[in-house]
Amino acid sequence: MAYRLVVKDEANIDALEAYLYYEEIRIGLGTRFLESLQKRYNQLSENPQFYSFVYSDLERTLRDVKLEGFPFVILYDIEGDDVIIYSVHNTYKNRE
Repeated sequence: MAYRLVVKDEANIDALEAYLYYEEIRIGLGTRFLESLQKRYNQLSENPQFYSFVYSDLERTLRDVKLEGFPFVILYDIEGDDVIIYSVHNTYKNRE
């Protein structure tokens, strides 16, 4: 059974910012980022329970999965037949 992906606006903004950043570094690198993101989205649609969870309470279980080749994780939750994507988080952001 394939789950329906629901990508929140915040996650889309995260992905767009990352794409633009990588394209500034090198033309085509942003496209590679989007391809890696789409690959993970496809995997989440097929088997979202496969990945680890980072937070759980009675209302939700937030899970994450790392992007291949980039320092990003996708934060998501499973609600019925939907996979809700909350963030495409840069794991290097706000590091000192």
